[in-house]
Amino acid sequence: MRPTPTQQPALLTTSSTDQANEAIRVFLRARAGRALRPSERAEYSRLLKVYTRALRGEVEKAA
Repeated sequence: MRPTPTQQPALLTTSSTDQANEAIRVFLRARAGRALRPSERAEYSRLLKVYTRALRGEVEKAA
């Protein structure tokens, strides 16, 4: 019997925290070796907020 989406092992799914973390990594890799410009700092701050919200959501689910 094939597992339904809710029965998928956790390792095969990507959490919103993982997605947000990867977005931050991609963003910073593209700018490696130099300081962030003001507009880039604003975007980095936004990405950190998304990551923090996702992480808090996962912690709340676990509690």
